[in-house]
Amino acid sequence: MKISFLIHTVYGIGGTIRTTLNLAEELADRHEVEIVSVFRHRDIPLFTIDPRITVVPLVDTRPKSPTCEKEHPDQLTPAEFFPRTEARFKEYSKLTDERVRAHYARSDADVVIGTRPGLVAYAARFAPEGAVLIGQEHMTYNHHKPALREELRPHLEALDAFVTVSEGDAAVWREQMKLPGTWVLCIPNSVPEPMVAPSDQSGTTVVAAGRLSPEKRYDVLIRAFAKVVAVRPEWTLRICGWGTERDKLRRHIDTLGLHNHVFLMGPRSPIEPEWVKGAIAASTSRHESFGMTLVESMRCGVPMVSTDCDYGPREIIKDGEDGLLVPVGDVDAVAAALLRLIEDEGLRRRMGEAALRNARRFDPSVIAERYDDLFMELGAGTRKRRAVAVGAAVRDQSAAVRDLGAAPGSGAPTGGGAHSAVPDVQDEAPREHPADDDGHDGDAGFAPVADCVAEADGSLTVTLLDPTAPTDRTAPAAPTDPPARPDAPRLVAVLQGRDPVERTYTFRADGTLSIPAGEDLAEGNWVCHVEDPATGARAPLTARAVDQRGSLRPADRMGPGDGVRHLVPYRRPPGHLLELRSWVRAVHAEAGDIALTDDCATLTGRLLGPVTDRADRPELVMRRYDSHEEVAVPGAWLSGDRFRIDLPWEELAGRRRREQDTWALWLRYAPDRAPVKIARLLDDVVAKADVFAYRPVRRHKRRPLLLARRLVRKVRRQPQLMVELTLRYDGHNALYVRVTDA
Repeated sequence: MKISFLIHTVYGIGGTIRTTLNLAEELADRHEVEIVSVFRHRDIPLFTIDPRITVVPLVDTRPKSPTCEKEHPDQLTPAEFFPRTEARFKEYSKLTDERVRAHYARSDADVVIGTRPGLVAYAARFAPEGAVLIGQEHMTYNHHKPALREELRPHLEALDAFVTVSEGDAAVWREQMKLPGTWVLCIPNSVPEPMVAPSDQSGTTVVAAGRLSPEKRYDVLIRAFAKVVAVRPEWTLRICGWGTERDKLRRHIDTLGLHNHVFLMGPRSPIEPEWVKGAIAASTSRHESFGMTLVESMRCGVPMVSTDCDYGPREIIKDGEDGLLVPVGDVDAVAAALLRLIEDEGLRRRMGEAALRNARRFDPSVIAERYDDLFMELGAGTRKRRAVAVGAAVRDQSAAVRDLGAAPGSGAPTGGGAHSAVPDVQDEAPREHPADDDGHDGDAGFAPVADCVAEADGSLTVTLLDPTAPTDRTAPAAPTDPPARPDAPRLVAVLQGRDPVERTYTFRADGTLSIPAGEDLAEGNWVCHVEDPATGARAPLTARAVDQRGSLRPADRMGPGDGVRHLVPYRRPPGHLLELRSWVRAVHAEAGDIALTDDCATLTGRLLGPVTDRADRPELVMRRYDSHEEVAVPGAWLSGDRFRIDLPWEELAGRRRREQDTWALWLRYAPDRAPVKIARLLDDVVAKADVFAYRPVRRHKRRPLLLARRLVRKVRRQPQLMVELTLRYDGHNALYVRVTDA
């Protein structure tokens, strides 16, 4: 049968998109599946989409697209058929009404599934006659305002089934809104087996993930983590995701002085390689209709500390067995639960193993079977409706609801499945799979896909996958180093720059290859291609998943006197291509924690490399960009070739000459040696600037009679003239100070 999912957009990132794709991929094993994406706001989706799934974008909102329709007259006209009380009403329009109606007017779908309230209304109005209509509730009854629930009532009554993701929410819907002709039931979201090996619960990282929005209450988690680091300062918290709360959370981190311990990682897709870097997972939401992140972390073998909010967490986590539940909003309880797992490694490992085991009940094969049973029960594919007394009345009411929009001249479809009087949606937005439109050179005639793993010893393992089977998520067997065939494909890594350099590696018979630790790869970005030896044709190598755990702590592998040779694999957006970032330094000053006060920044770090003539005291050398001017500040050596230096803000504030001054930071470690840049290289984060962030510091502009000028401005109630100094990392992950007007 044919199944059609109607979604706001499939090109973004979020729980609804993720679970829709998980279910669609599994159903594609036995059905024809399409995802109708009302909006297309980027060229390439952030999630990889199974090529068996047909994606139909209806309205192009890509700003740089020649077919962008943001200014289309109908897009500027409010929607007539989308619920006015729905949160996204302002994004919908007469154009979305017409495009959805036109698509389903010619559709032969057996099942239509609406994935948010407004799209449930669209499905009820526009789905083809005879199709089974299913609405999905990805929030909760109590999340919706009463006005929206009432506006939705006739559309919900027109459905064959309304599916919530928790039993608790299904019970509330059945109790609070009587829908006698609609089957209200719970089918939880599905989460596939991870494409990376599970966590071993070691390390000192707590991971959280999700949209940075108020209901996720990351402020509670950050305050709780302040209590954690007061006891265990070696632990860090990584929060993956994006959203409107990012700046607010950044300020919260700065206020608590947690910039060395709490990191906003930005969006990460796929998320599994991030979960497995953690020893513990955390969620502090005030409500969760389901809790995709809980199941994801559990499937990765990471025990979860979660608030016991309505409704998902208590139906997912077995408290004390595979995770810990704490009261909503209780900072002390969150901190205590985290410390309990931090202090008891044995408990952490047992809970991680139980989480891995218990979360299998959410596998897509299990959940898809429940949907298949629902489709069969509702008569999908037979073009027959349920033979219940109220069924005919519900269908009559559904027709009446549809006819509300069938005013003269409206172009609404009429009986017999007539097409609407709008342009053929297939002509304006052709059916396509967006992963094909990735800007890759298609001349090679093939599209290679691979997984990459950074091993514990620093080497890389690349496993070539069958691009026609992207849903094969099973971990490859341990390589036995079978010999490479003469006709085996080759991985060609190309160093980007004026004079490209290439390194070639041959895949073994089992489709794997290894890049040894310490391989001679010059510093820079290496773009990976696969070459067909028979024809010489090359195609960019797409990365399905990159497991970076072996890149997390390379300093642990380094011996005394070793220089830096660090290789980090990563997926480069937007095409998800495999790239390798190589760092090679004979002598290197690795930046560590940074303490900030209003007077100075105290830099700590470690000198690496074969240094035998170290000076008695290190010096911080500050060099103004595009100038020969420099300032030197003495520091001190600590044990183990570590250093500490105070950077005085007043020194740089007083030397400001331009609208924006930039000072690079160098370490002079020996009197007769060239200084080296202070940079942060030795971890898994390729671009540091947005992750390792520091609060700006303000100082008064240095001018003659400064105290008198400040007093006069204060008496006159005028703002003080200030400069702002900010420590940042540049594109090469070297530290610098930016000085601007405040």
